[in-house]
Amino acid sequence: MNAFRVITVAAFVGSACRLAAQTDTAAQGDRVEVLNADRWDFNKDVATGAQRLSGHVRFRQGAAVMACDSAWLFDDQRVNAFGHVVLGQGDTLRITGDKLFFSGRDHVARMEGHVVLSDPGLELTTDALTYDVRARKADYTSGARITDRREGNTLSSMHGSYFTGAHTFVFSGNVRLEHPDRTILADTLQYSSLSGTAYFLGPTHILQGTTTMYCERGSYNTRSGFGRFTQAGRISSGAQELTGDSLHYNRSTGEGTGWGHVAIKDTVNRMVVRGNFGTHSQYRGNSMVTGQAELVMMMGKDSLHLHADTLFARQDSAAHRHLAARRHVRFFKNDMQGVCDTMTYNGADSVIALRGQPFIWSKGNQLSGDTVFIHMHDGRAEKLMVDGAALMVEQVDSSRFNQVAGTTLTGYFHGDEIKQLVAEGNSRTIYFAREKKDGTERITGVNRADCSRITVGLDSGKVNTVSFITQPDGTMYPVDKAPPEALQFENFLWNAAERPLDKGDIFREPTDDARVPEQASGAPIR
Repeated sequence: MNAFRVITVAAFVGSACRLAAQTDTAAQGDRVEVLNADRWDFNKDVATGAQRLSGHVRFRQGAAVMACDSAWLFDDQRVNAFGHVVLGQGDTLRITGDKLFFSGRDHVARMEGHVVLSDPGLELTTDALTYDVRARKADYTSGARITDRREGNTLSSMHGSYFTGAHTFVFSGNVRLEHPDRTILADTLQYSSLSGTAYFLGPTHILQGTTTMYCERGSYNTRSGFGRFTQAGRISSGAQELTGDSLHYNRSTGEGTGWGHVAIKDTVNRMVVRGNFGTHSQYRGNSMVTGQAELVMMMGKDSLHLHADTLFARQDSAAHRHLAARRHVRFFKNDMQGVCDTMTYNGADSVIALRGQPFIWSKGNQLSGDTVFIHMHDGRAEKLMVDGAALMVEQVDSSRFNQVAGTTLTGYFHGDEIKQLVAEGNSRTIYFAREKKDGTERITGVNRADCSRITVGLDSGKVNTVSFITQPDGTMYPVDKAPPEALQFENFLWNAAERPLDKGDIFREPTDDARVPEQASGAPIR
């Protein structure tokens, strides 16, 4: 036996005896075992009792196995390892680095210098890493990069922990998850490499093509593309944005669904739809909102506030928005209010259509008919048309009303007021004549006239002039001698009780018995 073998065996026997006496209370499996070393030296003069091992050094403590070029082994179960250091646990976990400082009593390893942690399908690189063998948990505090080869995801953050048993990461501080199809930026994020799911625990942005998502709590499965956002959720695509207390998003279909304080905003068309439940299709551009549904649409310097049981929106190939409000429609604008059963808005020609017992109020005028069309220009009402059983009513006093009827009524706006109204087709008018005497105004008679075309001039919402285009057939009656048909037309209904008083009043339940009979409902939606 050569001298090297003698020294090595002697050192091994001496050290084995010393190790046996290191910790009488240490449980079996807690002790650091030396599995191999080409050279093993012990210097009894060193106070710590350090042993020097070199050449293919291997240690083991429980399920953890360590290897290196050289190491110091101390009496208190500490190991300092250097050169091509490897720490493995189980069949899958492998950590490599330049240096290892291991505490056998605490079962904690500190790896430094070009650290790489490998687990099936993923790899973590960092400058320094702390690994708890018993908890199977790796921590870093100076930045790391993780590559998930199965999902094609690359993650980075300043701080993080990896739970090797659960294959789960917890990241914080400038978290970034990148994939060719998306980028996730987060404050705090938990990631499962088994499912490919990211869980968000703070402000988070998801960038995916033209779609941007944000939340402060939620999850996103990078494999299926399904997201759940439970706090401050927001999904934006082009000019459209969906928000809500809770949001779901499906990447493959582009469908977003929201619950609680849902809002769909359209910045191009300057409108927002709110409600308790809503859906939005990114690819088709369709939306639906219900439950206290409200549409707010900018018109000039004013806003139209509209409520209905359900609101629908779609976008055509030319990017024009089309809206539909169904059942119990009520809207308020400072200069115009209305109610009906169904309202549609065509973004291509900027026409609002009201059907199903529609009533419109502007200043002191009420207009009604089978269908009402409002033509918009630059966000303002330009022209109003009432088609079928058209009637304009202006209240004179508590029991008398000026009335203009025809097959159609066309109103022309100047500013935000109807300044002229033209009745055509079986046109009729009831107009109460008034005169002022001694500072008191009184009604002197009622004029009942028929004409093929009647033009009414209005000033501040009051009838100012009535012009008959052709020779009218009319009669002036004293008020107390006028027959009933000279006081009200057969389709007369003063429906002021239904008029919304402000934008909050659009949510008031309608009084159905005050509405026009059912035969006044209009044609189906076009």
